[in-house]
Amino acid sequence: MNKSRILSAYHPKATAWLWLLGMILISILGIQALTRDWLETGFLALLPVTEQKPEVAKAVQQHNELITRKVIWLTGASTSQAAIAHAQQLKQNTLQSGLFKSVVLELPQQQYIKSYQQLFPYRYQLLDAQTRGILSKNPKDLISQNLEILYSPIGQMQAANLERDPLLLFSRYFDAQNPIKLNLEQGIVVLHDQQQNWALLITELNDSNLQLDKLETLLDLVNSSQAQVQAAGGELMVTGMPLFTAHGSETAKQEISTVGVGSSVGILLVMLLTFRSPRPLLLSFLAIGSGMFAALVVSILFFGKIHIITLVFGASLIGVADDYALHFCCDSFGSKDWNPRRGLKFILPGLAIGLLTNLLSYAGLGFSPFPGLQEVALFSAIGLLVAWLTVVLLFPLLLTGFKPEHEPRLLKLSTYWQQHWPDWMLKNKRWLILVLLVFIIGGIWQLTPQDDVRLLQSASPELMKTADKIRELFPVSQDNQFFLVSGKDQNDWHQNEQRLLNSLKPLQQQQVLKAYQGLSSYWPDERSQQENYRLLKQTMYDSGLLKQYMADLGFSEDAVKAELKQFKDSENKSISLPEWLATADEAKQSLWLGCDSVRCQSIVSLTGINDFSALSALQSLQGVSLVDPVGDLSALFERYRLRASALLIAVYGLVLLGLGLKFGWRNALIITSVPVVAVLVSLATLGWFDQLFSLFNLFALLLVLGIGIDDAIFFFIAADKRDSTSLAVTISALTTLLAFGLLAVSSTEIVHAFGFTVAVGILTALVLSPLVGRGLGKQH
Repeated sequence: MNKSRILSAYHPKATAWLWLLGMILISILGIQALTRDWLETGFLALLPVTEQKPEVAKAVQQHNELITRKVIWLTGASTSQAAIAHAQQLKQNTLQSGLFKSVVLELPQQQYIKSYQQLFPYRYQLLDAQTRGILSKNPKDLISQNLEILYSPIGQMQAANLERDPLLLFSRYFDAQNPIKLNLEQGIVVLHDQQQNWALLITELNDSNLQLDKLETLLDLVNSSQAQVQAAGGELMVTGMPLFTAHGSETAKQEISTVGVGSSVGILLVMLLTFRSPRPLLLSFLAIGSGMFAALVVSILFFGKIHIITLVFGASLIGVADDYALHFCCDSFGSKDWNPRRGLKFILPGLAIGLLTNLLSYAGLGFSPFPGLQEVALFSAIGLLVAWLTVVLLFPLLLTGFKPEHEPRLLKLSTYWQQHWPDWMLKNKRWLILVLLVFIIGGIWQLTPQDDVRLLQSASPELMKTADKIRELFPVSQDNQFFLVSGKDQNDWHQNEQRLLNSLKPLQQQQVLKAYQGLSSYWPDERSQQENYRLLKQTMYDSGLLKQYMADLGFSEDAVKAELKQFKDSENKSISLPEWLATADEAKQSLWLGCDSVRCQSIVSLTGINDFSALSALQSLQGVSLVDPVGDLSALFERYRLRASALLIAVYGLVLLGLGLKFGWRNALIITSVPVVAVLVSLATLGWFDQLFSLFNLFALLLVLGIGIDDAIFFFIAADKRDSTSLAVTISALTTLLAFGLLAVSSTEIVHAFGFTVAVGILTALVLSPLVGRGLGKQH
């Protein structure tokens, strides 16, 4: 069935009703989709997990759980008392906000007491590494150290435990569970630098996946608290992953507003100046609005949630979706006897081919492993399809009777441009081609790929500076990298982790890292517990050293006998890992990943890494692997950038094949050369201006293909309507530049690079497309 037969069966009223029924159905589905929690704001939701091993994905998730919920607050003042007063007021503010499931200012003494009481019966089996070392080398040194402690200023604090724990074994073990010593005043951690005293407040959010309104509440709380503390003469510093997420979401909202409003205002002015009628403008917004609404609903139904970054890119869809409406309306300037049905008959082939190439371009995004790009692909494809259907099904009815009676100035400019610009380029083609080749080769030569996954997230310098300062004052926050330790059973795991911890100790002394934490530092397995007991028995209890020590301290003979009896009664005691974990804090509990039928696994967390390569060498240990989520994802970025390059070439090849079958191979090459040169110029410009080049730029180049093909095809089929075609292409380029060009103002580097790449590509396609069908290509 050819185009004429299709259009002879075309009934504007029937197709308008079809469009209306479709939008009613989408609206009904939209009511269900938009009434639930559908907006995703977390950074990790953008990243793929499909290529990670399940055990590694589980470890990364568990390792990040505490990080993604914690917010650290430091109130500063010239005196510790003033800092504490600010922190106490801040505590009330955080409690009243309702955002947090826990707010910790005073350290929970009851928790320590309960843990102390539950672990104390196993004091002969639970020895810290330092105590074991002393007993193994020279047991008398333990006696000497105890005497120094008892006769020191803190001796009175230990004297209360002396009767129940004469050797202070459990006090040593309990203190070793918190290796970083913090200064406490009134039960509150107070940190010091050269100028200020800082009181520490730690909060934990109710939910790591905060909704947008909760993120706004968090930012409002931080801003109001800072104002309050500063008004009282203090200072407030805040950091934490939720705060980075909140700032990122706020930035994204502003960028959505900038891109969306900027594009809309630009389109408004261009359309009114061109058509001097509100009808094309309203119809354009109808096409855009229908496409955006349908894209939002379908994306939510398909993915369950969509990320706020998807909406940033979706806002740029305005400039592309508007192309179809513009070509339809601009065709009205092409002939005196124009009507909507005749206009549709002329532009339908170009619209159809343009839609297919655009859909093919966006489909390329769908092959990415990144959920964020998959969302952008579906959102954009649905948006363009529905906008196209709105133009084709609805415009012939709503544009009935529309015929501009004026000749817009932009038409005169675009007509002059398309009539004279190709002649000038063809006349000077030799030196222009030479300059173009030098520009392309020189720019691509300077192009340097950057695959750092952290470029996905924007953070203000002030936020990063605050985070770094807090990390210096309070060096207990874990790094993103960690060791994953495995064993075929619990005993095998324990041995493997002990070997790792023994290897990390000298690295810590060499300043390779500041601290590390593993479960086997605190919980010895059953074999180790029995070894600890036998070591005590041999060195202190059977040797008579304990009796002499207790006698020197003035203990009665009955007290000595009671201690010996307690020791003997504890001979067969041991505490299992589940029992020990029940007494541990949340940070230590998160280190254990559990056992299954194949293995037991744990995390060894790292803090203050200075030399990552030195840690990588420890992966040769049995059952040990170093997990670097950022590095692994950056490597994934690099791998898929290479795959996307091949995908880009394949997509261009498919487009060339389709155009060759439709228009002939010579004409297909001419048409395709427009987006190809546009892509090369975009890449070269990135190199010359030292812009970011990553996976996302390649997906931007897929969009350049769709837009460049649109421009070239419409000029190819323009025949005697080149003037109106040049107007449509010019207006389309202006509106699309507003949309994608405004992405270049984003503070997120990847979004900025995406917009910059597409903007350069569109400009290049606009410059080259008039050559098609004029000096190059023959109508087919």
